[in-house]
Amino acid sequence: MRIAYVIPAWPPLPSQPFVVNEMVEVQDAGHELSVLALYRRPDDGVRHGTFARLRPEHVLPPALLDPSTIALALWSLCRRPLRAARALAGLHRAAGANPWAHAKLVAVTPKALAAAERLSRLGVEHVHAQFANQTADCAAIAASVAGLPFSFTAHAYDIYQATPRQRNDTLPWKLRHAARVFAVSDFAVRLLRGRMPAGDGTRVGTAYVGIPTDLFRVAPPPAEDRPLRLLAVARLCEKKGLDTLVDACAALRDRGVAFELTVFGDGPLRGALEARVTSRRLDGLVRFAGAVPQEEIARQMQRCHAFVLPCRRDRHGDMDGIPTVFMEAMATGRPVVSCELSGIPELVRDGETGLLVPPDDPPALADALARLASDAALRVRLGTAARALVERQHDQRANARRVIAALTAR
Repeated sequence: MRIAYVIPAWPPLPSQPFVVNEMVEVQDAGHELSVLALYRRPDDGVRHGTFARLRPEHVLPPALLDPSTIALALWSLCRRPLRAARALAGLHRAAGANPWAHAKLVAVTPKALAAAERLSRLGVEHVHAQFANQTADCAAIAASVAGLPFSFTAHAYDIYQATPRQRNDTLPWKLRHAARVFAVSDFAVRLLRGRMPAGDGTRVGTAYVGIPTDLFRVAPPPAEDRPLRLLAVARLCEKKGLDTLVDACAALRDRGVAFELTVFGDGPLRGALEARVTSRRLDGLVRFAGAVPQEEIARQMQRCHAFVLPCRRDRHGDMDGIPTVFMEAMATGRPVVSCELSGIPELVRDGETGLLVPPDDPPALADALARLASDAALRVRLGTAARALVERQHDQRANARRVIAALTAR
């Protein structure tokens, strides 16, 4: 089958290895893959090994707006005016009185109309978007104009953001018109089904993110005569709760618990978090190490005793779905400490595969980490169960096969 994937950027974003992983599996299953990215981004040099395996048959021009895009968009509009009018009018009605939603639709429309013509010429049979926001807007317009079915996968910020600038106001229209909708947790599936007409909910299903379990392999934990090695991997933004983690580390130090924490990733809060580490007198115990490829994360998972990330809902309503790094840590046989939020308890099961604490509660987080520091047998038990659950629920190949079967069903 010829499938087009609509993704945020080309080259793919390093923070979204799961997007590339799924496309690689689609490609390796024998389907012809085309990629349509909303924009071209600067290549920052951080590339996971999986990215080298992605060899799409076609990569459509990633510029949102250029002379060739405009010309092809006008040609597509002239060829299929009624289809274009229905799709654009429906999406703009869904956007309501939100000027940000209308502006985003206007921005993506030329690209989507041009893509409709390109996809028709390539013989594409299905259009699938990763994320439910602008990528799904583009997929919906392009597919509707080209007369093709479309689907999308909802993740986190694309359905949880609540501010007018980020809110996904066109989501109800896309839910009604998509051939299939996937979400990365049962929690998100229930949310999306609640926004659909009665009886339509069967088109929405769970598609857990898959990880390469051959890369993230079980490994024995570090020697017990060392401090508790804690690892966090995240974009340094509000919803990750890293300020709570820094404060919990200060409490651990004050209790005399021997530990060290390494945080991999980058983001807008790096300066503030590093200043917090210094103000809590944690220099030497907590370090921020920047963004690194997935293969280095796999090595770091093997060097830690436990993975910790106290996720929260941020001031704009955004929150994680189920962070992919949780699956990676658990596949390595490491327990995860996090918070009971969104779909996280579907993976981090308190007392079974990890420990859960309330969000924004440094003392409770410190208690959980101190418990792991003092009980090596507990770490092993949780880590063993964690690996078993990831094998059942988050194997990349098995999960991609389920998505492919749904996309290619006649």
